[in-house]
Amino acid sequence: MNDDANRLESGHLLTVLRESVFGAVSDVVLLDLAQTVTQVRLLAGHLLYDPEVSVVAEGLVRAFISNSTGRQLTVAYVRPGQTIGLAHLAGRRFPTAFQAVEHSQLLVVGNARTIDLQQDSPGLGWAAAQEFGLRLDELEAELARVAFGSLRQRLAAHLLSLTADHDEGHHAVHLSRLAAAVASSREVVHRNLRPLVADGGVSVGPDGVTVADRVRLRDQANID
Repeated sequence: MNDDANRLESGHLLTVLRESVFGAVSDVVLLDLAQTVTQVRLLAGHLLYDPEVSVVAEGLVRAFISNSTGRQLTVAYVRPGQTIGLAHLAGRRFPTAFQAVEHSQLLVVGNARTIDLQQDSPGLGWAAAQEFGLRLDELEAELARVAFGSLRQRLAAHLLSLTADHDEGHHAVHLSRLAAAVASSREVVHRNLRPLVADGGVSVGPDGVTVADRVRLRDQANID
């Protein structure tokens, strides 16, 4: 949804673009880009399929895959300064969808504009490759947890990611969001949260799951 009240100021917009893959273009091009991108406000829960190349300016967006029954598995989280839509330009075949985890703001650059910029700014291709590398790291980490870890470890890892930008005890994650993240049900998620609660890493209340101790939770997730 477009909303003038939520539009970013030009200075902040330029900073976000400079910290993204588009920081590889010249200052002149970057300034022009800041003046021509489309700002789009996403409400929490908004779904995106095959989005145009866009930079997340505010909020948090998850990348996920799903099957024919509707089960979903979150494979990455996209934060401010990071990009969605690049994989489509690179020729990816497996359909990855995106969803705003919380109210978010996108700067839509567009596929055609990105291709034009890459032709004139070779450094943009390398910056995009580096971001692909980060996505691959996240995907491989989740693949390892699915293949070799327990559901408890996966829940701990996703809770850390979902609350990374919030202070301990100040952001509750709903059980349905966790269930969607790990391709499970709320009942199974609730049962597997009990060891995390007993260890003091999280607490469970009416609003959802709150991280009480990130250090303990990292230990449960086995994240180095």
